[in-house]
Amino acid sequence: MIKTAKTSPARPHRNRTVSLVLTSALAGSLLSVAAAGPAAAADLSSTFDTVNPGSPAPGWITGGDVTVQNISGTVDRSLRLRDTSTTAATTARATFGTTSSTVIAGFRLRATQSTATIGVHLDSTGGHSVTLALSPTGRLYTYDGTTRVELGAYVPNRWYDIRLVARPGTATADIHIDGERRATGMDFRTSTTALNSLQAGISVADTGTAYLDDVRTTLESSPAGWPQLGTVAPRSAAQVGTSKLLVGAETLDRDYTNYQAYAPYLGRLGATGVRLQGGWAKTEKTKGVYDWRWLDTIVDDATSRGVKPWLQLSYGNGIYPGGGGSGLGGQIPTSTEALTAWDAWVTAMIKRYENRVTEWEIWNEPNLAGVPAATYADFYARTAARVRAEQPNSVIFGPGEAGIDVPYTKDFLVRLSAQGKADLLDGISYHPYNPNPDDVWTYQQVDKIRALIAQYAPGAVLRQGENGAPSTPGSFGALGDLDWTELSQTKWFLRRLIHDLGQDISTSAFSIADLHYPSKINTKGLLQTNTDKTIRYAKPSYYSVQTLASVIDSTVKALPDYTFTTDSATTLTVQGFAKRDTGRQIVGVWNGTATPGESTHRTPTRLTLPGGSFTDPVYVDVRTGAVFDIPAADWSVTGSTHTFRNLPVYDSPILIADRSTIKL
Repeated sequence: MIKTAKTSPARPHRNRTVSLVLTSALAGSLLSVAAAGPAAAADLSSTFDTVNPGSPAPGWITGGDVTVQNISGTVDRSLRLRDTSTTAATTARATFGTTSSTVIAGFRLRATQSTATIGVHLDSTGGHSVTLALSPTGRLYTYDGTTRVELGAYVPNRWYDIRLVARPGTATADIHIDGERRATGMDFRTSTTALNSLQAGISVADTGTAYLDDVRTTLESSPAGWPQLGTVAPRSAAQVGTSKLLVGAETLDRDYTNYQAYAPYLGRLGATGVRLQGGWAKTEKTKGVYDWRWLDTIVDDATSRGVKPWLQLSYGNGIYPGGGGSGLGGQIPTSTEALTAWDAWVTAMIKRYENRVTEWEIWNEPNLAGVPAATYADFYARTAARVRAEQPNSVIFGPGEAGIDVPYTKDFLVRLSAQGKADLLDGISYHPYNPNPDDVWTYQQVDKIRALIAQYAPGAVLRQGENGAPSTPGSFGALGDLDWTELSQTKWFLRRLIHDLGQDISTSAFSIADLHYPSKINTKGLLQTNTDKTIRYAKPSYYSVQTLASVIDSTVKALPDYTFTTDSATTLTVQGFAKRDTGRQIVGVWNGTATPGESTHRTPTRLTLPGGSFTDPVYVDVRTGAVFDIPAADWSVTGSTHTFRNLPVYDSPILIADRSTIKL
């Protein structure tokens, strides 16, 4: 349902959307909260895992039975609110200081019953401004001013991943549940220009128990004098249709992740393709017997969500002597028996999925495994010939190489071309892990590979097939030795993806969820996982990639070598795009000189675009999804030359976009 925007000079161009229906206001609101103290505004984070069970949570002001407790069947601890009285309050409140900045609050919430009114609120001195609540009739709801807004049903003993985005500047908020924006542009219940705290509580009149965990608030400032118009509307993969933005769902063949756990988030992300590993060893555990059930479920479900599978034919299978390695760095099959079995499995795979899958990749990182390029080329040609024989319209990528290995690529292409089999190659896939995603060296190597493709396999394309950054220090795998956070991970993902898309390269975010390797967790996921591989919550990187997916789709074309001038003291990365039908532009800008850092300080910057095409430019912070009007005093145009002044730029991508290209 689309709500009609109210006419208000203080809040121009607002669209307010809710996914379900509006009902009358709830009689008898939840408990009010006292004013927060005068502490300076700061981010708030509470996981409760280091607090002794049965103890109060440090930093939280509570009333009633509120303690940290172990969660049965897990190694997790959460804040429990237990209300056994119909006359006394049960509440827990934490302050982040008085702020007029946008507050983004994430938390997990679970009720043990569906018969109590439970609420979590962002508060001001006047009371509840933003509310996410659970009703005693099994419904989730919020408020648009004083009007209750239904958000769907909930069930007891299930964790819900909640994100509240509250904007004191416009006194409006958005509500996200399990990665899906359920409502946007909701007026504050209590209008205010400043928020100060987060409170959870159970209604005085009800009894029940609720658990709160992973409370995270971040404060986001707005450009001075630039009116916020809203936030970019997320679009599901089915709504996007097609794009060059993909996501990784690797290691399901080794059970390092749980597809069913993250499936609901997959389509909501907006990426229209997903990389899957075919898993010979998982499918054929007894010689000659294939069990496709695990992969059928994944392929069918992803397809139903509008996400097109890109299937990798790998790894080896240990039931055959010389069958190759069945994991990262694994060798290709070498024995006659194993190669014959490989051929049979590949043929059976193509026949089974040819009506659902058209894109294939042959092996993963053969150069990491030390497989000689010539040996891999022969193996590629052998496999690709079988794929093409069964599916003439197939699109086949190789070699999925670790890094950007120009010598390996050249040797592979030379061998393939010399055998007259370059027509079996539709694309080169590479995995360019480096701390700074904008490192000049990276795209110099990309240009070299493009030249090799033009020489030896004209018509083939490039694909960045696997790349990501961890969200924690000490992660398994590439880049794990650096001091990453969820903030720096988010910036890294956006810089890699927008830079690739701006160079007209299809590009994949690795990975949809954290990966549980035998030795430790690889935290490159857009979703944080629990120890049992279920989803804990969507990281900030998830929402940022969701925003990007909504904006850059197949209706947009890249403008490589987009020209600009700037007064910036640091070198800027600028990537240009244009709508195919109107020519109106979207231009990504950021400071890409170093590995993403922890600061969100923006530097006012002058930027001139000689070939610009804008009629009504807006400013989009892709990391937060926030969209701002650029005041007339801060931009001008002469012919096609557009000059922007006081443009807030930092080490995370912002967009200058014609307003017609952005949906709120």
